[in-house]
Amino acid sequence: MLFSSPDYPVFLLAVFALYALSRGTGAIAWWARVGVMVLLGDLVFVLVGKQPDALWDPLGGLLYRAAAHSYSASADASAAWQLAPLALVWKWAVGAAIGGGAIALGRARGTWLGTDRGQRMVARGLVVVLVALGIALRITVDAGTLDAFASAIASYGHVVVLAVLGIAIGAASRDESRAIGRVLVLFVVSSLFYQAWATAMPGAYRFLLALLLATIVLDYYLALWIEDARSRAAKRALVAISVVSNLGVLFFFKYRAFVHNDVLGLTPHVAQMLLPAGISFHTFQSLSYTVDVGRGQLRATRSPIKFATFVLFFPQLVAGPIVRAQDLLPQLETLPALELERATTGLFRIAIGLFKKIALADTLALAIVDRVFDNPGQFSSVEVLAGVYGYALQIYLDFSAYSDIAIGSAAVLGFELPENFRTPYRSGDLQQFWRRWHISLSTWLRDYLYVTLGGSRGAPWRTYVNLALTMLLGGLWHGARWTFIVWGALHGFGLAITRLFQRQRAGKHGARLATIACVAVAVIGVVLHRLVLADAGTWPQLIAAWLYLAPLWAVIAARLGAEPAAQAAAPPPLASSARALALRYAMCALGVGALASLAQGSLALSLALFAATWASAATADVLERGASAADVRYLVRRSVATLLVVHYVCLAWIFFRATTFDGALAVLARIGAGETDHANLGQLVVLALAAGLLAHVFPDRSFRWLRDRFVASPPWLQGALLAAAALALRALAQPKLVKFIYFEF
Repeated sequence: MLFSSPDYPVFLLAVFALYALSRGTGAIAWWARVGVMVLLGDLVFVLVGKQPDALWDPLGGLLYRAAAHSYSASADASAAWQLAPLALVWKWAVGAAIGGGAIALGRARGTWLGTDRGQRMVARGLVVVLVALGIALRITVDAGTLDAFASAIASYGHVVVLAVLGIAIGAASRDESRAIGRVLVLFVVSSLFYQAWATAMPGAYRFLLALLLATIVLDYYLALWIEDARSRAAKRALVAISVVSNLGVLFFFKYRAFVHNDVLGLTPHVAQMLLPAGISFHTFQSLSYTVDVGRGQLRATRSPIKFATFVLFFPQLVAGPIVRAQDLLPQLETLPALELERATTGLFRIAIGLFKKIALADTLALAIVDRVFDNPGQFSSVEVLAGVYGYALQIYLDFSAYSDIAIGSAAVLGFELPENFRTPYRSGDLQQFWRRWHISLSTWLRDYLYVTLGGSRGAPWRTYVNLALTMLLGGLWHGARWTFIVWGALHGFGLAITRLFQRQRAGKHGARLATIACVAVAVIGVVLHRLVLADAGTWPQLIAAWLYLAPLWAVIAARLGAEPAAQAAAPPPLASSARALALRYAMCALGVGALASLAQGSLALSLALFAATWASAATADVLERGASAADVRYLVRRSVATLLVVHYVCLAWIFFRATTFDGALAVLARIGAGETDHANLGQLVVLALAAGLLAHVFPDRSFRWLRDRFVASPPWLQGALLAAAALALRALAQPKLVKFIYFEF
């Protein structure tokens, strides 16, 4: 299930209602509460599996089958429902017995389930079930009956969900066991969310949830053994087992074919396997847990249910952010309260994320980016350059949209996830870029890879080597392609030379490096190009150009982007607040006008109104903050440094987006051709590029003002605004569904 799917809001609403009902008793009688929770669980199952007929619960079976028949185009409206056959009655009777028994068991033994002994029994039960399933899979694969076995398992899938959810509902109905019941509810819905992807896969891929649970159970036991180990050597050995097992699964699915075919060049060729959804994210997340326990930074949890819920937590399961155990596990140990302000902030963030994804990222992908990178030879230099800029915006908007929706969804449930993006294209140097881009990944690489390699503890040259190696491996993390490694190398070496010139006085190097660059251009262009490089190919020219231009780029960016000494800011005049407020109301009116004109097809007017919206917001921020002449001079210098950094990042994005070296070189060649034709840059492309840029540089204070006004609004106005946003997104949506980019990693 994708966050941009029309089913996701219904899924989130059902999960929220189910989770909220599990949090405590209220005016509703417990039996009525139980009935509603069962129906909500059935709804979640139907949204995932799309098969109301698979329900074993008579309540959901009657309700959702009737709804499915009434909306079916082939059903007769006058006979939307008929008496169920005897087999269906028997099925519902069994389901009612299983569900009722599970609820009774949860009420009777829920307290025991929450104890350490109960959790140990759950862990052992999971081991038994997973081993039995593994043996059954091995037998059915050898016998060629895997599809029949998978169909049989799927037909009984709701029985398992009904049993586990029934125990959760029963446990949540008593004060002393409510905590474990609520966590178990989150575990069930998160498992179903992942199974929504696995169900659509072929063959054994339909059992990937079992593989994920197996790695979870292994890391659960390894963390306990690591904590109980007496010697440092034993701890290190157990941590090594966790590292090898987690990375082994990642290697099998993601890198086996690449190493076998491309690195080693062996035959016969190994086919590239389908990547399980979010495998890189939940692998790193689970691995960080055992490493933290081994370092003594975290106590191992005694609850396999809480640990599994931490790894499977549905908002961030597929594409991050990568959440550390020390951030989320404490929230599962002591569940945060449901707060209206946090929930409405989450809804606001979900709406912003959907706008980034549906209105901007998907439009850029289909209007220009995919076309340029699929066949750059058919476009001019200006058009290809627009495609590169478009991809830089698309990948930011796409991935930050997923993070916004994930963080917002968690906030609706009361949980707090870490920030993952902070307007990275505003960075004045490459280090700042990585403090703002995919923060959960960059900090993970820093804490678990860069520090392990030695970090900055050794000689300066060693620090630069560690930076380069970290980013090289970070590039490889994204996928098994040489182009990803080049992307990582560009960032790694760029970070190294940026750090080098930041530690020195950048000013004294500028003239010297500029002279070297000019001489290098002349020598390579006149002498070496004709004698050597023309026969060697394009790569030596690119490498040589990087060697003499990157240091100049780094020293200029370091000098221009250096922040001035902090000074006490004078308070703004009182009159500026009133003017700022008026400008912000004008900002809202202009934004609505821009969307309205866009709906009418007036693209030029929409672009002008979007620009006026941004200008109003920026002016309001300046009035509130106040600005001196020194601030203006620094802003100009910082803007130039930002442009330098953005273009270096865009160069790296070319290799990230291209699937082959030839494709990346073709893009670079078209840019270098210097053609200015722009017939393919229609109004829609220009509008999408401009809107994406303005959305990225939208003033922070004005954005927070908008968010705070939404949170402070009465519920009826919030609902009206969200409904209007849904209608606008429906009008702006592309006819072709575009998956989230990082869904593939």
